[in-house]
Amino acid sequence: MQSTRTNFDGSHRYYIDLLNKVMEASADKYGAATIIESPNNFSQNRGFLGLEDGWIDIFWAGSTAEREKNSQAIRIPLYAGLLGRRVPVIRRGDLAKFEAINKEGSLKALKACQGDQWPDSDILENAGYILERVHKFELMYNMLRAGRCDYFPRAITEVYAEIEGYGGEDLVVFDHIIISYPFPMYFFVAKDNATLTERLTYGLEKMVNSGELRNFLQTHPTTKDAFPLTRFDNSLIFDLPNVSLPSKTPVNNPDLWIPFK
Repeated sequence: MQSTRTNFDGSHRYYIDLLNKVMEASADKYGAATIIESPNNFSQNRGFLGLEDGWIDIFWAGSTAEREKNSQAIRIPLYAGLLGRRVPVIRRGDLAKFEAINKEGSLKALKACQGDQWPDSDILENAGYILERVHKFELMYNMLRAGRCDYFPRAITEVYAEIEGYGGEDLVVFDHIIISYPFPMYFFVAKDNATLTERLTYGLEKMVNSGELRNFLQTHPTTKDAFPLTRFDNSLIFDLPNVSLPSKTPVNNPDLWIPFK
């Protein structure tokens, strides 16, 4: 199982609850299963190494062609493709500065905090954005507060619960701007773990076909505040390419990928 995360990461509970649902959905074919969370907090690189070396069985992460080459992706996006719809978290005192942005070049002139091992960082840098790459997740909010960066782009399905958990009146979600790129979040397992691959695929497909996966996304406490997506109808959207997007990404399957604008 993937490692635990700090309270700063509001999305962690989503994946644990979803994984339990998948195990319940697949119990009719594979039997009961118990999820055991690792006590360790892994970086993304170390998490994938853990799959290869066998000291964890499941890891969730954003997908790249390289990651899908070395590990087995369960190609059902856990956020229905919404992981790549990013809104800036900013300091409240900078609201006027961000409200004045009406072109992408103005946002590119500012500095974003991002994880140093996140594929998002490569996507943003390839598109000309300025980044401060940070190793630890919770440090990014501290650095934003301290003025080390100007904003912290977060997925619309992560940010609202994350801000609520983090607390404080000095940071706000500025959802009048969206940085958008195709980017799926998957469960990953080791390449040679055929049984677990089959079980996760079976359980997730069952949830997709019944509508349970979409309902779970729209009602879970950590993701529900992103809906309805009409809340973003008047947002300024900057579309970015994702050159590391695997060819098998199901971007054209409306059962798996929610169209956005």
